[in-house]
Parts: sequence; structure tokens; C-alpha cells
Amino acid sequence: MKKWFAAALLLLAIGYTVYGLNTLTLVTSSGRPAAGFFPLVIGILLIISSAINFWGDFHEWRAERLSGQRPVHQADPEAEAKADALGVDAHAIDGGPEFGADVAIVFCYLCVFVAIMPTLGAFLAMILFMLAFLTTFNRKHMLSNVVYSIALPGFLYGLFKILLNASLPTGPLGF
Repeated sequence: MKKWFAAALLLLAIGYTVYGLNTLTLVTSSGRPAAGFFPLVIGILLIISSAINFWGDFHEWRAERLSGQRPVHQADPEAEAKADALGVDAHAIDGGPEFGADVAIVFCYLCVFVAIMPTLGAFLAMILFMLAFLTTFNRKHMLSNVVYSIALPGFLYGLFKILLNASLPTGPLGF
């Protein structure tokens, strides 16, 4: 299953990059980076990291098939020591097969985020996404969830909209 997920992410990264190359301009007439430059860099980094991930998962799968033994997921000893010091479950730090529902939740949140961004605008959609995500996975710290849900989107909005003058979806409140 892991290798198929990694392969799907690699295909999505390739598709994202090809789409960006076909629809966006890389440089302006004066030779400066245009709107397509940043997505191209992100796309290339996504392709590289996804390919590395797929390569590792494929080799793990092939070794499993050749040996006939399925490896048992165990926490990394270093992660387990950190988890014991923090008083948390070590499997929550380094993942594992029991966290499929978390992946599905994050995927649904991302789909909703993309769907509401044109209507609410980038800033409000980011705030709602962050608040939903943090409330789901960090229920004990509501005050810090609210602070992070406003601070990070505020920083990103200031960076992209104000400093870099990037085009972001505008919501009903004008930002």
C-alpha cells in the first residue's frame, strides 16, 4: 500500500509541475522570474522528494517479497526515548499503519480548504483549515490552537500578498 501511495504522490507531483509549466510563464520579458517560477521550484522539489520516497518504499516492498517476511512496525529507539520523556505514545511520533484515519482526515481537510478558498479567500480559508486541523490533533491546547491559526496565516498572507505581491483569492471581507 505504501508504494502505491508514494507512486500516486509522485504522479501528482509530476502532473502539478507539467501543469504549471504549460499554464504559467517562467520569466518576464525583462528576464525576471514570473508567476511560474515559484511553482516550478516547488514542483521540482516535490518530484525529487516523492521519487526518493517511492524508491525507498519500492525497495522495502521488494525486500519483503524476496524474504517472504513482513516487517513489524516498531518505533525508532530514539523516537521512543523522546516519547517516554514527553509522556506520549512513540508510535504517534514516527507514524505507523494504525494512523490511516489521520491521513484520511487531513486529506478531507485539504479538499475542503481548496474548495472554500475561492469563496472565503485565502486568509480566512487558511485560518479555518489551521483551526480545524489543530483542534482535531491538539485538543488540549485550544488557546495556542487559536493563536497559531491566526498567526501562521497572517504571516503567510503578509509574505505572499503584501511583501511578494502575489495574487491570492480574495474573500468577501476584501482580504
